[in-house]
Amino acid sequence: MTDENDNVKTMVSSLADGDNVTAQSAFKDALTDKIGQALDDKRQTVANDWLNAAQDLEATKDASGLDSVGIAPEGIVGTEEETPEPIEIDQDEKEDEQPAV
Repeated sequence: MTDENDNVKTMVSSLADGDNVTAQSAFKDALTDKIGQALDDKRQTVANDWLNAAQDLEATKDASGLDSVGIAPEGIVGTEEETPEPIEIDQDEKEDEQPAV
């Protein structure tokens, strides 16, 4: 924060002295510092949100108990003796039928 204040002071002093080049440089430095700080703050927020979301997902997964559910052994589910015959669907037009116009 003191860097930013120094840049602003330098900018104001340079403008007062009529040194526009130094004022422009100080302004760019102040802006760069401000943007850099905002990006660091946002990175921290995103990282915390991401970590919290991962912890929430893990807690939900643990609470659901789905990890302890296994796959049914073969032959337990769907043990019908007969399997139904497959149904064939004929979508081709018959030769004697004319398409609707």
